[in-house]
Amino acid sequence: MKLFNCPTCGNVVYFENHACGVCQSRLGYIPSAAAMAAWPQSAGPPQPLCENARLNACNWLVEDGQSVYCAACRHNDTVPDLSRNDRLMAWLDLEGAKHRLFYSLLRWRLPLKTRAEDAEHGLIFHFLADDPAAKEKVMTGHDNGVITIALAEADAIERERRRLDMGEPYRTLLGHFRHEVGHHYWDILVRDGG
Repeated sequence: MKLFNCPTCGNVVYFENHACGVCQSRLGYIPSAAAMAAWPQSAGPPQPLCENARLNACNWLVEDGQSVYCAACRHNDTVPDLSRNDRLMAWLDLEGAKHRLFYSLLRWRLPLKTRAEDAEHGLIFHFLADDPAAKEKVMTGHDNGVITIALAEADAIERERRRLDMGEPYRTLLGHFRHEVGHHYWDILVRDGG
């Protein structure tokens, strides 16, 4: 992942940073420019911050002028019950991986339509937690643009257990997103000749 510099003081900052560690300026990622914006703590951002910034799940600016969500978060359909701290923390990990995925998708200029924009092939995410009363666990997978990610995958121990059970050489959150979105792009760019 690319390193960025704080526009205010030049300090090296990371993609996920919400504030500069040196000058304390607030930071926001500008997807269209692949750059960071900075503003003083006492001022507002140059453009609206994504609604998920209030939960520290996103540091992206909203650029479309129509949504309260950024280019990545507007693809969320289902998130877990965030009133439970364990689920909130797991969702934050999923969002971190998803934003890294979208960083790449935007750089590669791949089509990014939501389900609202393309009811048949739009890309949408369901982040689902296992139901303790149910005997079946949520499975990560893809179905025609609908990508389900099991919240349990955010738990490093559970993810390692599943990696061993399935005989995989490695298993990461970002890898899950890349794998499942690969199915989506195969469908719309190769299978359907888009």
